Amino acid sequence: MDFSGKQFPKEVIIMAVRWYLAYPLSYRNVEELIQEWNITLDHSSVQRWVDEFGGYLMSKVRKYMKRNFKRSWRLDETYIKVKGEWCYLYRIVDKDGDSIFFHFSKTRDHQAALACVRGAIRVAGFVPDKINSDGSTANQLAVKIINEELTMKFLQSNPEFTGPLKPSIYYTKIKYLNNVIEQDHRRVKIITDPMKGFKNFNAANNTIAGIEAIAIVRKNQTTLAEFNGIKVSIADQINLLVAYSDWEGGIGATNTKK
Repeated sequence: MDFSGKQFPKEVIIMAVRWYLAYPLSYRNVEELIQEWNITLDHSSVQRWVDEFGGYLMSKVRKYMKRNFKRSWRLDETYIKVKGEWCYLYRIVDKDGDSIFFHFSKTRDHQAALACVRGAIRVAGFVPDKINSDGSTANQLAVKIINEELTMKFLQSNPEFTGPLKPSIYYTKIKYLNNVIEQDHRRVKIITDPMKGFKNFNAANNTIAGIEAIAIVRKNQTTLAEFNGIKVSIADQINLLVAYSDWEGGIGATNTKK
């Protein structure tokens, strides 16, 4: 994060952004909380900081993710209002509820679902064995397209293969299996509901990125979650993520598949 030219110390900025992204607070609520520290702050500053640093925080969190996701995933979408219009938040978690990827879209279609699945595969570093969804035709089509692409890639690499091929990803639409992601949606909506909608799409996307980043930290999905057997608080993890520069080594992401 680049704090050069900021009127306030970076500790104040990080704290304000973290509070807004982690708890169901309005910008004015954060303004009042900061003022209890005898710091005069306007809520519009908090809004700018969240827009500026939300996406960056997610990029830092992903760098230090453990990536030990299970091979059975859950795909679903929920609704977020932007300028009075509904937009669609596609999300993927594994069967244990660990966050993998999100994609925010102005449209609810297979292209949006496809972007989410592709992003999840890129972040996880592997193709899942199964994806369960709610039976949405668009979600099913997205998985079908991924399977077709994987089949074509395999046949191009193995031109002499003539046997039958099973789909790389087994798609299911079992309602109760998606309870884990539907419950996870509620965690996101608890944070976004007090916002009463967003004024523009980019601000919404950056804010949601920050909310998802905090969720990953809260679920202890980063390599910073524990140090010498001691659990590290959310606040301290965020401070560490901000402090580590891109070139620093020693705390890389692991890649353990289960």
